[in-house]
Amino acid sequence: MRNFDRFILTATLLVGLGCGQADPATLPVSGRPASDPESGSLQPTLPVTTVAVESGSIEQHISAPGSLKARRESRIGAEVRGRIQTIFVREGDRVEAGAELFQIDPAPYEFNLRQVEAGLDLARAERKQIEADLARADQLYSRDIVSSDELARMKTQVTVARARERQAQESVAMARHNLEQTLVVAPYGGSIAARLVDEGTTALVQPQTTVVVLQETTQLEAEAHIPESQLSTVRVGDPAMIHVQGLGQAIETTVAVVGDTIDPATRTYHVRMLVDNADHRLKAGVFAHIDITPRVKTDVMLVPREAVRSEDGQTRVLVVRDGRAVPVQVELGIVDESRAEVLSGLTADDAIIVGTAAREIAPGMRVRVVAPKQAEPAT
Repeated sequence: MRNFDRFILTATLLVGLGCGQADPATLPVSGRPASDPESGSLQPTLPVTTVAVESGSIEQHISAPGSLKARRESRIGAEVRGRIQTIFVREGDRVEAGAELFQIDPAPYEFNLRQVEAGLDLARAERKQIEADLARADQLYSRDIVSSDELARMKTQVTVARARERQAQESVAMARHNLEQTLVVAPYGGSIAARLVDEGTTALVQPQTTVVVLQETTQLEAEAHIPESQLSTVRVGDPAMIHVQGLGQAIETTVAVVGDTIDPATRTYHVRMLVDNADHRLKAGVFAHIDITPRVKTDVMLVPREAVRSEDGQTRVLVVRDGRAVPVQVELGIVDESRAEVLSGLTADDAIIVGTAAREIAPGMRVRVVAPKQAEPAT
């Protein structure tokens, strides 16, 4: 009986100790439990490392695939309908501005011109005759031989005759224009990228029959598509390097155009650079790899890249305020391999949480700032 009493006493003491002991998971690093004033429960205080917001300079190299395109490309047809009589160029030919490209059979337009020229001669003769009749009627009117009504009628006939003559002149001008359009010339210097029909084809105006495709290739355009996340990065005038397979060295140029719209399908915008091609060593359509070096931005607010979190469509960093990890939404500018430019959301006094804690701890957790661990010296 004495052994049984001793067993009961021992069990009672163990139960009492277990009920009074704090859960180790709720103890902070200091060993004293931290209470949550809102819930009244115990909450751990996690050690974190922080850095101050830095002011400095940053630049970013942007690499993107692209292609070289003709600065201008025109699908050239005829302004008048007719049978194509002669095509003067072949695919691959280089032509100067004003060079003859193809000829529509001019015979129907020459015939039409002669017709309207004859009509102009007739209208001119009728106008002269009526003007002469009016001059005689004026003399007779002064002698009371012709009435005022007759004189007014003849003046109206002169006005109508002059209008018909002008109408005939416009018909002649249009006929001459149509005849001139039967010979089609290059609007600018370039290369014949394609010849799509042969002699004997009837060229239509609507829809227009494309006879040749002309490209301006003495100067090309390099085009690249940049992610919208770097919308504020690229500026006109930024230096760029264009790498084309087969060329010994990269082509130096600058950004000439920055697009104003975002492609909703790819979430990118386009930039263009001019590339000199006077020796025609480059071909339109060739693939290129493009490196753009935006201008250095100075005196900007910087934070370590590892401190930035992207959650629920928002970009945030954690800062220490009143002993807690507080999420702060930020707007970023340039981001390089180790730092990120902060355009808005932070102040120079904020303590930014970095390291593993920046990625893993939950917003609102109680934290205490500790010094970063020093690397052990090599032995």
